[in-house]
Amino acid sequence: MSRDGAGVPDVPMRPLVRGGAVALAAVLGALCAAPAQAADAARGSLLYDNNCVVCHTPKVHHREPPLPIDVADLRRIVASWAREQKLGWTDDDVSDVVEYLYQTHYTGRLR
Repeated sequence: MSRDGAGVPDVPMRPLVRGGAVALAAVLGALCAAPAQAADAARGSLLYDNNCVVCHTPKVHHREPPLPIDVADLRRIVASWAREQKLGWTDDDVSDVVEYLYQTHYTGRLR
């Protein structure tokens, strides 16, 4: 009989299962507590101005139709050029530049 009187027998958890459950709960708790990092357009502007503006004048972003068709495509293009130029950008760097470009050149122009 169980201690709580519900009729389900008490079965001791094996230490490995108990440890795994505790670890899983800790990981899930950390993931839920950590806020998503929003892209920083101001930082993206600095990265763009220091690494891209030499070749990319503002008019390159005003082609019709725009070269990127959506934000995912813009991200792919920025990430590809960052790799090509061996800039060593992180995913956050790429996100920041994409956010800057979207806000300054592509708002309302992409799907």
